[in-house]
Amino acid sequence: MTEAAAPGSLLSLSEISLSYGKRKILDAIDLEIAPGSFTVIAGESGSGKSTLLYILGGFLRPDRGIYLFEGKRVYGRFGEFGLGRFRKKYVGFLFQDFRLLPFLTVEQNIRFPALFSGKKLAKEQLQNQMQNLGIAHRSKAYPNTVSGGEAQRTALARALLMNPPLLLLDEPTGNLDSATEAAIVAELVRLKAQGLTLVCVSHSNFIMQHADRVLRLIDGKLHEQVAVTAKPVRRPRKKS
Repeated sequence: MTEAAAPGSLLSLSEISLSYGKRKILDAIDLEIAPGSFTVIAGESGSGKSTLLYILGGFLRPDRGIYLFEGKRVYGRFGEFGLGRFRKKYVGFLFQDFRLLPFLTVEQNIRFPALFSGKKLAKEQLQNQMQNLGIAHRSKAYPNTVSGGEAQRTALARALLMNPPLLLLDEPTGNLDSATEAAIVAELVRLKAQGLTLVCVSHSNFIMQHADRVLRLIDGKLHEQVAVTAKPVRRPRKKS
């Protein structure tokens, strides 16, 4: 077990393990993620993909092992308050179930992280984020009145609002039609081109085709898989 990250790594895992009762979910995971890369973690349902993502996001402490972010230890160094600051500063997280607050509008849901960041949010920044994701026209709508694709883009805009260096995505297109999936993937490709680091849990072959790297989680271990190079993804003219 080492506390030295590989040169050029944004984050590094060394022998990360976690069990639920007697069942070992993650078994001495080693992982290096380079800045500006797009990594997909695949695997069977229940294999521990989301568990690994929650560890990367600072939401779940492993039983053992070392997690370094920008060369600094995350777990073992921070208490819960410190982990909260880590998440706010470094991590954008797109949850599988979106986790939009039903009593807030689309715009208010996106703005919500700014209330706890201590940073002043420019109105132009919020408008640009909604415009980029094609939901500016739904800014005053409530979550129960928007489509699945619009809810997805609202959650993505919220995750990106504070410009984190790391974006974690849990099944970002699992319940979306192919046109909406193409729009989301086009946005992810654009974000990667701007230097954002993405780690995505997904079953989608379409997403895997646009990743730099695909890792498969089997029996608690990560296995490298060759990513298939895809043609450039184009945004569909119509979005759901």
